[in-house]
Amino acid sequence: MLQIAIVDDEEQAADSLRQMLERYDAEHRCAFTIHYYKNAIVFLTNYQPVFDLVFFDIQMPHMDGLEAARQLREKDSETMLVFVTNMANLAVKGYQVQAFEFLVKPLDYSLLSIKLGRMLEALTTRRRDKLIISSEGSQICLPSCEIYYVEVQNHRLIYHTASGDYPVYGSLAAAEKQLEGRGFSLCNNCYLVNLQHVQRVYKHTVTVMGTELPISHPRRKPFLNALNEYIGG
Repeated sequence: MLQIAIVDDEEQAADSLRQMLERYDAEHRCAFTIHYYKNAIVFLTNYQPVFDLVFFDIQMPHMDGLEAARQLREKDSETMLVFVTNMANLAVKGYQVQAFEFLVKPLDYSLLSIKLGRMLEALTTRRRDKLIISSEGSQICLPSCEIYYVEVQNHRLIYHTASGDYPVYGSLAAAEKQLEGRGFSLCNNCYLVNLQHVQRVYKHTVTVMGTELPISHPRRKPFLNALNEYIGG
């Protein structure tokens, strides 16, 4: 299921885009859920990073699409942005907010179909490398490469990441399954380590981004094997 937002003050243009997306969905069975917002302020109020794809009209009253995209990037660095505009010369400014694509009004379905194919291929690749966790009432989108290690503490998990620590309700076994195949290994029953961030192994400790973690005796051999395989791979 892909969550898509259309943010456009022109209802007719937004409806045209929605119909094209629904046609593409019917032809390719992508399972789109499409949400419409009449202006950027409504869209950004109480925003949660749940959208895979956001279509922003550039020219809107109150807050234009470029400013809205800048504010969105402060809340969500991952969602894919697509600008829709009838002034192609404004599209180049979208690179400042990591826009993935630009569409020029009036929209053409054949061209949109080609570009959607590229977007969905890129989204599929991104999805393999990130996960969404629920932490203290918020949905956090984490690229797996930014996770240093996962710790179980007082029946809760803590994701230690490049952007901070996130407490989550869950089990380490569930986290291990969710991160399977992404280069993570248990060093004991309390820590699931991202092998990408291992700096040193000394006797029965492993240093992960400056933090020293214990390696249990039963886990030492499988952990070192996993590390050697990861480095060799």
